[in-house]
Amino acid sequence: MNIVRYAQNKKENKGSYWSWVLFSPVLFYILSLTCLHASTINKIMAKVNDDVILQADFDEVITPMIEQIKSKYGEELKKEELDKKIAEIKKEFLDQMIDQKLLLQEAKKKDIKVSKRDLENGIELIKDRFKKKGDKVLTPVEVEVEFNAEMKRQNLTMAQFRDKVREDLMINKLLDIEVVSKATKPTGEDLKTYFEKNKDKFDEPEKVSVRHILIRCEKNASIKDESLALNKIKEVQQKLKKGEDFAKLASEYSEDPGSAKDGGNLGFIVKGMMVKTFEDVAFKTPVGDISDYFKTEFGYHILKIDSKQAKLSRTFEQVKDNLEKYLMGEQNQEQYEKYMKDLRSKSTISITEK
Repeated sequence: MNIVRYAQNKKENKGSYWSWVLFSPVLFYILSLTCLHASTINKIMAKVNDDVILQADFDEVITPMIEQIKSKYGEELKKEELDKKIAEIKKEFLDQMIDQKLLLQEAKKKDIKVSKRDLENGIELIKDRFKKKGDKVLTPVEVEVEFNAEMKRQNLTMAQFRDKVREDLMINKLLDIEVVSKATKPTGEDLKTYFEKNKDKFDEPEKVSVRHILIRCEKNASIKDESLALNKIKEVQQKLKKGEDFAKLASEYSEDPGSAKDGGNLGFIVKGMMVKTFEDVAFKTPVGDISDYFKTEFGYHILKIDSKQAKLSRTFEQVKDNLEKYLMGEQNQEQYEKYMKDLRSKSTISITEK
């Protein structure tokens, strides 16, 4: 893990580490759950003290997430691996929904209030998600149209939406009290000691910006399929040797749907991101050159190297501020896990198997 990047990517708002909770993508989906199926007789998926999580509510949120996973990994993973990944996502998401119920129950028990100003600020932060549509920046009127369309799609009234935002802000305040306030700010000496012991974690690793053309060929492909794939990659190679544009050929031939539409562009990669054979070729090929074709477990590849960035080491002064945020974040995460474990131990939770 690159600690500097990790710390920079932590979303913060007015000094509260836990302000990201309300606006994380998963919890944004949860905004749609209030009253969505309130009038529907439904199977109870889980009981959390006196509250329930309905199967339809769970499915409403998890279904589009699963479709995204299938779209992204469907061609890369075997069925058993894909099913395992989906099962893990479902379990993780159900755990998050249970945690939300427990936190809201505790916030209500402690009679935590949300001011009108905080509520309006919370709503505006969510509306900020609608300020761009693709590459287009929307006008305030267009933002309202997009926002209202999403509300309609989720069958939410503004009153229901406001109630759910208020509940999530109550949870944020609870976490500020029970988690954030209990963290101890690291001293300068703490920061220096950690830096000296973990210098390598602060380095920006060597990077390679790479494009590729992939002709798929399974590990246990038949002789016929292997021959077809090999002939196809050789055909592409010949076109490249004649000077044809790599990006154009990638768009036409590559069987990696994620990058083909962008001329085979994978962006920057670092070691550990790709299979070893792929990385070995990428890091050894000079900038501007095109590799020979080679095979991995996914099929035959040809690479073009657009640019490289050497490993970059950082000084303590360069990382000090982000390191402090990182260590505070680690403390908060540890405290959060302890807090949730305690809440769960005092609660009655039952899950109905699907």
